[in-house]
Amino acid sequence: MSAPLDASGAGVDGLNGPNVTVKMPFNVEIDALNAELFGQEVTIEGTIINVTEPLTLANIYDSAAGEAWLHFLQAEDEDTFAVYVNQAKADEFAGDISGVLHIGDGTVYDPTNNGVDHLDASGVWADNPSVTDPWLKYASLQDFLMGYFAAKILGHPGALAVISNDSSLRSSFTNKYTNGMLAVRGATGACFASLPTQVDVSGVADAVGSASGETNGLTAADLNVIVQQIMDAAPDRFTNGDRGVLLPVQWKSQDKIQIQLHCKDNTYQLKNPASTSSQGVLSVTAQTAANGASLPTGAQVALTNDKYVLQFTIA
Repeated sequence: MSAPLDASGAGVDGLNGPNVTVKMPFNVEIDALNAELFGQEVTIEGTIINVTEPLTLANIYDSAAGEAWLHFLQAEDEDTFAVYVNQAKADEFAGDISGVLHIGDGTVYDPTNNGVDHLDASGVWADNPSVTDPWLKYASLQDFLMGYFAAKILGHPGALAVISNDSSLRSSFTNKYTNGMLAVRGATGACFASLPTQVDVSGVADAVGSASGETNGLTAADLNVIVQQIMDAAPDRFTNGDRGVLLPVQWKSQDKIQIQLHCKDNTYQLKNPASTSSQGVLSVTAQTAANGASLPTGAQVALTNDKYVLQFTIA
């Protein structure tokens, strides 16, 4: 039986059984700032950064409407299945993720936001006792990334004044992050537009008008990996599946979603007074880095590669 909606319109959790933690099969990468598909295996590693504001259940699974980000179709002739993206729900889901990461607020630096607890990154600095409040928690993903770069250069996330091209870095990251999150809308062949013609979609309002897919969208194989994780942890969510019938993939309150945040192949350099700062390279105004390196103007130094896990909880 479908669960009702609460007063805010959010889906009310009516599922029994265990919660699940699902690893998304794409990275948010800080070098080229696009979403990179993993393929068949999902390997998540690194310190967890907890996103403190919850995702809204109805944006990924609306039980009353019978709609979800992902829909499941079990084959009629054998025990195989396919997964298709509901792009209207995908847009709601991606918007929800961007909202709790405060991507819109992070396009500019606001010192009054220092220490605002939207992202708890205290684990990232656990081995650096000099990092204390307000540099353990961040108001936006961009704020954390600028702190990360500052820490890599001068040893402390609060050393932001060392970076002279922070505005262009924030802008570049925001634009490419937004494009990268198009992955959740699915690739060609993996969204509603590619459903077999005999499948009845009359009960799914968002099925009409679905586009063909995104260039960097999650593939059919990627979507299967997501659903297989739910099947393994909570098989009871699939007990009402009828062959040949399109069904929403069920999520519930307190499920967790993890996305790999990968900082790799980044560099910094002393800004050349005669040139304009590059968006792709950190320009700094100090000559001594955390590793003691003294640089001539224009020389580039590579930062270490690091992986973190953005962890979201569904309300």
